[in-house]
Amino acid sequence: MDLSKLRSFIVVAEELNFRKSAEILGMAQPPLTRIISSLEEELSTKLFERTTRQVKLTGAGVYLLKEGREIIAKAENIEKEVRNIGKLKAGGLSIGFSTTTFMASLPQIINEFQDRFPRIKLQLHQESRNRIIKGLKSAQFDICFLEGITSDPSLEKLPVHDEELGVLVPKRHPLAKKEEIELRELKDETIILHPKKDAGSFYDTISQLFKQSGIKPKVYIKNERESCPILVATGKGVSLTILGAQNFAPADTKFVPIKRLYLPVSVFWISENKNPSLKTFLSFVTESSFIKNKNAECLMDVMRL
Repeated sequence: MDLSKLRSFIVVAEELNFRKSAEILGMAQPPLTRIISSLEEELSTKLFERTTRQVKLTGAGVYLLKEGREIIAKAENIEKEVRNIGKLKAGGLSIGFSTTTFMASLPQIINEFQDRFPRIKLQLHQESRNRIIKGLKSAQFDICFLEGITSDPSLEKLPVHDEELGVLVPKRHPLAKKEEIELRELKDETIILHPKKDAGSFYDTISQLFKQSGIKPKVYIKNERESCPILVATGKGVSLTILGAQNFAPADTKFVPIKRLYLPVSVFWISENKNPSLKTFLSFVTESSFIKNKNAECLMDVMRL
């Protein structure tokens, strides 16, 4: 649908007077009449009931007026944002991220964004999940990358990537011989987890997942100075992680996928943040090739069963 025709229709629909509408649009009445007739022909429906005394909207016209106003407002906002982005010569973004999201697609996203927008300076901060959310809400960060979900209504979210969920085990471990495993096969293992104060709701999600699966594995809570991959390599237990972790894990460990489970990675931000660099970054992530989904069960969706 031609936006110029839609704009003309909205003026006529609001004024219900072709002569006055033509004056507002700065044109003669006959061309305006032809525009409306052309739009009606295009949509194969009448938008106005016209008599010698009055002009009234049809049911279809009432609907188009409502939806048309929203379309025009959206188009004008897009036009404004595109102009602002086009004028952006330099800027900066403060980005918070978790270890898990760094092992997923974050480096590739950051590198390609910097190649396209070299004048936007990025400050990267690796923190625990809880610290990232606090930093986002206190304006310490403009945007953050986190695995899983959050129920905080003050945060906006855009899904970026679905990472295959699995377990990191020592290469000598019996599970290392398998191509993939069922979650219940971890029932006799010691699971290495971050402290609940750092992992937040994700800790509860993992615990509930095991509970729903009818297993109660032993748990090893790592301290601040310990590394999960090193703990795995030294035989302290096994670690739930994502496929990308194998790129950073010790050589004597192996990633084994868990059947039909993946972990969603998303970007979060505060809608009140007016940093133009943030809008540029979000537009880049939206149109990039990073966004992809797996035909499997999301770990977070499993919790709703």
